[in-house]
Amino acid sequence: MLDFVGFLAQKYAQPQQPSQKRVLGLNQDKIWISDNFNNPLPDEFWLGESQR
Repeated sequence: MLDFVGFLAQKYAQPQQPSQKRVLGLNQDKIWISDNFNNPLPDEFWLGESQR
């Protein structure tokens, strides 16, 4: 039984990768967020009412 457990542990072991340092500003100007992103959503959104 222990041999089988050892086999599974070896088969599914994840190789250790060196951690990469984060680079500040790497994706600068690649995405944007609207100025009103943090504003609450209107009640119509939560109530499922159409905006006709």
